[in-house]
Amino acid sequence: MKVNMLSRVADGMFWLNRYMERTDGMLLTLNTFYNLSFDKEMEDSLGYKPLLEYYTCLSERQISQAQYDSTYVLKYIVCDSQNQNSVKNLVIKARENARGSQDKITKELWEHINSMYHFMNAPDLPKRLETAEASTIISKLNKKLLMYNGILQVTMPRGLGWWFSSIGKHIERCLQTITLTQSYYAPIHYNLEGKEDLMYWRRLLLSLSGYELYLKSYSNIPHNRKVAQQVIFNDEFAHSVIYTLGLIEVYLESLFKDNNLNEARTLHNQFGRLKSYIEFTDYHNLTNQQLEDLLNYTKAELIKFSADFSKLFFSYT
Repeated sequence: MKVNMLSRVADGMFWLNRYMERTDGMLLTLNTFYNLSFDKEMEDSLGYKPLLEYYTCLSERQISQAQYDSTYVLKYIVCDSQNQNSVKNLVIKARENARGSQDKITKELWEHINSMYHFMNAPDLPKRLETAEASTIISKLNKKLLMYNGILQVTMPRGLGWWFSSIGKHIERCLQTITLTQSYYAPIHYNLEGKEDLMYWRRLLLSLSGYELYLKSYSNIPHNRKVAQQVIFNDEFAHSVIYTLGLIEVYLESLFKDNNLNEARTLHNQFGRLKSYIEFTDYHNLTNQQLEDLLNYTKAELIKFSADFSKLFFSYT
């Protein structure tokens, strides 16, 4: 088999970038929702609900109680040790994986992860999030994640470590896009011909770094259909389902090159069927039910692929 990286190290690289991508997406969503919470002219029926449903294990009752409470949400998402998906806990997990893969990552990347770890463990951070400094802290954390992605991009060698970390990153990004998209289409019953205005979709588009691109792509298509077109099928949008699946395929091909194992071929074919399903969907004539089915199916198959990928390369039982 061509791949000769220790499964423990490969696992570490895969999860390092999954955790950091999850942190990045969560912070971008938090920052979007927090800033828009000050817009009193904007009708907000969801509050922080999409963020809390995806990134936390809170019950439906707890989410209902907290979905408009900015101070609670900021502290719970950023630094609550009891929240497994808090920024603090994700950075701790990322650092543990980076430590176990230190000979495969660059010095610059390790130092940046370490600096984030110390920032998140500052004892006064929870109190500062209760003050007017909260917006500055969230913005600073967003910039730290942008720096992480920049350092990763310009310093990491394009070998096995890069391939595993990139596959992990884009699996996570694709799942984020699907789940956030579902959180806005489900309340309107996936109605592609509905009359929801741009303000309804702004939170989703900003959370996926796609608002400016959306505004620049003039079209007379109703927003409900046009948003689905961008976040699922636009192969020039870095957070779209089709774009992230395309990058996963590129890195899979690098891993599987000259690999004749039956398990590798089966996994490659499994992923190819998933990507083809999206590629050959006629989104111009997509029905409401087809949209719901597509998102559910793609999410389920990507989760299954991730589990099968882990079993093949990381010796999971």
